[in-house]
Amino acid sequence: SSDRDWSSDVCSSDLAELSNLLSRLLGETVELKITHERDLGLVKVDQNQLEQVVINLAVNARDAMEDGGLLTIRTANVSADDAKALDHALMPPAEYVLIEVSDTGCGIPKEHLGKIFEPFFTTKDVSKGTVLGLSTVYGIVKQTGGYSFAFSTVGKGTTFSIYLTRYFETAEVESAKSAA
Repeated sequence: SSDRDWSSDVCSSDLAELSNLLSRLLGETVELKITHERDLGLVKVDQNQLEQVVINLAVNARDAMEDGGLLTIRTANVSADDAKALDHALMPPAEYVLIEVSDTGCGIPKEHLGKIFEPFFTTKDVSKGTVLGLSTVYGIVKQTGGYSFAFSTVGKGTTFSIYLTRYFETAEVESAKSAA
């Protein structure tokens, strides 16, 4: 299976390794800040696909910050109570691991927010890429059973919040791992 369990150590080190690539992709005018919550929960994801999600969001953020800015990637645990308090109609209350990607770019107008995950929707010039980045993000996150939301203020920036269902090993899985 291509699924892989990510723990706080793996997620932190993998995103740290990814930061080198991101720094090159972002260029000299965009500052990259990565913060991780301690004791981050496990999620069941394909590592390459999750990296693609982060890269696509980072490149999209870079393009929104033509004059430079700050890109922040944050990970955190989200309790079922906190998830319920978020009041996302499509996201059931459960425990999640959050990956949040925020930029200080130009922001996305409200009339476009509902369309940004659609294939081929773009506000950019056609010469600026494939326009499949955000629809790819949506597809990968959906495939893992997760949820993605975007919040934006024109002139201030955009935050993409990715909620991946927290994975808890059962006693049988733990026993099988110990036996192996």
